[in-house]
Amino acid sequence: MHISTETTLFMQKAIYYVSKPVAARGMLELTDRRLLFQVFPFDASFGIRSLSIDITAIRGIEIKAGDIHPRLVVDTNERRHEFMLSKGRELYDYLKPLVGDPLGQERMPPETPEISCGCGKAADARFAFCPWCGARLRAGRD
Repeated sequence: MHISTETTLFMQKAIYYVSKPVAARGMLELTDRRLLFQVFPFDASFGIRSLSIDITAIRGIEIKAGDIHPRLVVDTNERRHEFMLSKGRELYDYLKPLVGDPLGQERMPPETPEISCGCGKAADARFAFCPWCGARLRAGRD
């Protein structure tokens, strides 16, 4: 038995465009790990399969105006996936911060330059005093 630790962030009925003339109805769910599209049984009877996209595989997303509801376009390395749903903007807002940062972690600040102290050790250039010996690193800094 496998116990899932995924958290559902968003869920709504949607239409998935399998190809230009073919679309499937189903339930679109965003978890903290993936975007899932579960095809409704009637459409599955035509051979259309459910879809699971890992968040780390998403390379880009965009929202487009549709005839009735917005369309959400999800780009992966393999292909483009297009969904139409009434709360497309809400899903976009949930998904956008996860793209490129799938674990929801804050980005590390850029490296700051180091300067050398008279004691021979390197210190962060933002410091006014050397953390090793306590000497003033820059004149005029308080």
